[in-house]
Amino acid sequence: QQAGLFADRLTKESSDDSDQVRLAWNLCFQRDPTETELQESKKFIEHSGLTQFTRVMLNTNEFVFIP
Repeated sequence: QQAGLFADRLTKESSDDSDQVRLAWNLCFQRDPTETELQESKKFIEHSGLTQFTRVMLNTNEFVFIP
């Protein structure tokens, strides 16, 4: 459910894929994605959709654990 709500927020705040990816990275990790992370994220979204991307973001080790 949270992944769906997160995807909805990204869609409401930007219609551009690159901007959505940057916003997601900033909200989850407090940093911009590297160029490689940006491109791979966009490819993932094209293949699997924005909700699946947000689900992955919320389940990453970087999101779950605070250093």
